[in-house]
Amino acid sequence: MFYIINKLNRNKVSKKIKYKFNGLTLIFFYVFLYFFTNNIIYSQNIEENNNEYLIPMGNILQIDAELKNLIVRNEVDNSPLKIGDSILKIEDKNINSYEDFNKSLSSLKKSDNISILIRRENSIFSLKCDKKALEKTNFNNLISGFATLTYVNPNTKEFGAVAHPINIGGTKKIPIKKGCISYTDNLNIKKSCRGNVGCISASKNNIIGEFNKNSDFGIKGKISDIDLSKYEKYKIASIEEVKLGKAQIILQDVNNQCKKYDIEIINIEHQHKPDSKGIKIKITDPELLQKTGGIVQGMSGTPIVQGDKIVGAVSHALENNPSLGYGVYIQWMIH
Repeated sequence: MFYIINKLNRNKVSKKIKYKFNGLTLIFFYVFLYFFTNNIIYSQNIEENNNEYLIPMGNILQIDAELKNLIVRNEVDNSPLKIGDSILKIEDKNINSYEDFNKSLSSLKKSDNISILIRRENSIFSLKCDKKALEKTNFNNLISGFATLTYVNPNTKEFGAVAHPINIGGTKKIPIKKGCISYTDNLNIKKSCRGNVGCISASKNNIIGEFNKNSDFGIKGKISDIDLSKYEKYKIASIEEVKLGKAQIILQDVNNQCKKYDIEIINIEHQHKPDSKGIKIKITDPELLQKTGGIVQGMSGTPIVQGDKIVGAVSHALENNPSLGYGVYIQWMIH
C-alpha cells in the first residue's frame, strides 16, 4: 500500500514537472512567434514604404527599338497597305524579319492576288496585294526617337518613360521585340509656336537601360547603369492628392542638367480607371517658355512634381497653344 501510495505521489510530481515544462515551452514558443511575426511585419512595412517612392528624372532619351514585325513606312498607288500596318503573314508564312519577307517574296508563284495578314490599329485581318506593290513598299522593323525619362524605382530599378504609347501611323502600341534607352547631350530645341509644336533633337550618349514593354502610358524596362544614390526620392501621389495650382516639371537643359521649371495645374479629371489626359497643365516658367515656347515633341514623359510628390508626366501638347498641355497620372503609369 505504501509502495502504491509512493508511486501515485511520484506520478503527481512527474505530472507537475511535465505541466511546468510544457507551460515554459508554450511561453517560449509564443515569445518567439511574437518577435518572428513582428519582424516579418516590420520588414513588409519597410518594403511597402520603400515602394511608395520613385525618383523623378527628366533626362532627354534617345529610344531605339527593334519591332516584332515589319512595319509599312510608305504608301504605294493601288496598294491597300497603309503606313503603320504590321505584316504578320504572306501566303500563310510567318513574317518575323526581312529575311522571312525576302524569302516569301522570292518564292511567290503568282504576281497578284497575294494574301497578306496584317495588323492595323487594333484589328488583324487579311487583304490582297500584288507583288509589284510589295516590291515598291518600304518596310522597317527599327524605330528611333526622343522622349523623356519619367521615373526610376530605386528598389527595382524599373523605369517608365514617354507617358503615351509608341505609335506608327494609325497603329498604336507597336509590339517591341527589344529596345534600349540612352542618355543624350548637345540638345537642339526647335521652339513651339501657336499652330506648330516644336521638337527636341540630341546626340546619343551611353545606353542606360533596356525595355520591351510598350503600353498605353509609355515604355517600361530596367535601368542597368545609373548610380541612384545621389537622386532625391519623391512620394507617389494618389489621384486624390493631386491639387490645382502650382507645380513643377523636371527637364534636362542645354547644359545637361535636370532642372525644375514652374507650371500650373489648371484642371484635374477625377478618373476612376486608367486613361490619358487626366491633368491639364500650363507652362508658366519664363525661362522654359523662352527656350521651348511651351511643350515640344521630345518632352513626352517629363515628370510633374508637386511639393514632395511625383504626380504625373507630360503626355500631350495643344497645337493651337503649346504653353498648354496634358499629363497622365503617375498611378496609371506605374500600374
